[in-house]
Amino acid sequence: MIPRVSVCVGVFVMNRKVEKVTNPWVIWGIANVFYLYEVILRVSPSVMTNDLMVHYGITTSMLGIIISFFYYSYVVLQLPCGLILDKLGPRNLIGSSAILSVIGSILFALTDQIYVAQFGRCLVGAGASCAFISSLQIASTVFPIKHFALLSGVTNMMGTIGALCGGFPVAKSVNLIGWRETIYLLVAIGVVIAALAFLCIPKVIKIAENKGIQKSFLSIFKQVIKNKQIILAGMVGGFMYLPISVFSELWAIPFFMTKFNVNNETASFASSVLFIGFAIGGVSMALIAKKINGYVKTIQFSIISVAVLFIPMIYAENVCLSFAVVFLLGILTSAEVMVFTCAKNNESPKNAGTAIAFANGLVMLAGAVFQPILGVLLDFFWTGTISESGVRLYEISCYQKAILTLPICFVVAFVLSLFMKETIGMEKEQS
Repeated sequence: MIPRVSVCVGVFVMNRKVEKVTNPWVIWGIANVFYLYEVILRVSPSVMTNDLMVHYGITTSMLGIIISFFYYSYVVLQLPCGLILDKLGPRNLIGSSAILSVIGSILFALTDQIYVAQFGRCLVGAGASCAFISSLQIASTVFPIKHFALLSGVTNMMGTIGALCGGFPVAKSVNLIGWRETIYLLVAIGVVIAALAFLCIPKVIKIAENKGIQKSFLSIFKQVIKNKQIILAGMVGGFMYLPISVFSELWAIPFFMTKFNVNNETASFASSVLFIGFAIGGVSMALIAKKINGYVKTIQFSIISVAVLFIPMIYAENVCLSFAVVFLLGILTSAEVMVFTCAKNNESPKNAGTAIAFANGLVMLAGAVFQPILGVLLDFFWTGTISESGVRLYEISCYQKAILTLPICFVVAFVLSLFMKETIGMEKEQS
């Protein structure tokens, strides 16, 4: 019943003409809530793994393949979403994307066929692909440009809150009412967000003055991908985001379980601590950048600090010390969000969405590449130990050697950052 009502409400909202709310905080707030929602959808299967494996009759490796379909469509659609956002505006894109995610979630909940579940996750990822860039694009168009870095930090914090909500609260709901019913609740929330987007976001948002001939999708695409500063921003951001996309989302829990001989609940606290630090740092690092008058300088400070802190995190023998270091890693890693400010400032304001989307695609691509790389390294360093059930057991030294790849990546990021152009002065000129 819930899926049918949700779709009907969505269609009703799409076809209804209403007076739009034009308050910029409302517009930006809806985009941020949508981003928070999409992050919940992205991480929520992690607390449903046992139920999903029983339901589909699959192993963990097959489950991982099903869930990963989210990222395939997400990465591929980053640039198209940026182009559409710049040309058509955020209202229809956010509203339609929310409905797309709702449909994907319904398919995922209702089916018992693996290929349908994969398609459902693919639709959820497609819907999520515009969430982050829409928030940043709106921030760059409805507020003074000097506030963009701070607003980006708040958006970053909203995503982190979404990751936290997709953990314990969703797990509690799954335990109380079931995994399928929990997805239906998320579906209902998605319908509300779609309604808010269509009702409250104006069809056209006035952006920076755009003189000259309107450019085609292809010309905007060519202009953005030829911009070396945007490519640099995306590459640096991709390496900086690895503590989240690779370590926290995949390898942190088994690493700490092995290192300190604790259960998964205790080990999962490390990921929560990292996300909390990331949320706090999203705003504080932006304020620091303003204080020292430099985005690139703040990024470089973050890169060096994270590379150094990874060493005690990997080798520290005390649980509390390790988690404290993880918290600091989260705060410092959050400077990664400033690469989107640099990408936006190095491109024309009318192409801001495309620039942010292209950079974000590179950021997410780095995580998709390095997740399996660390798995390959673990197998390479594996000493041959096998459990009674025939599963490979990895000693702590295997994890330590594999995770050392991450600080090495930060060294590469620092070298690349030396070629980034400082853009904080551009904001003062345009303010």
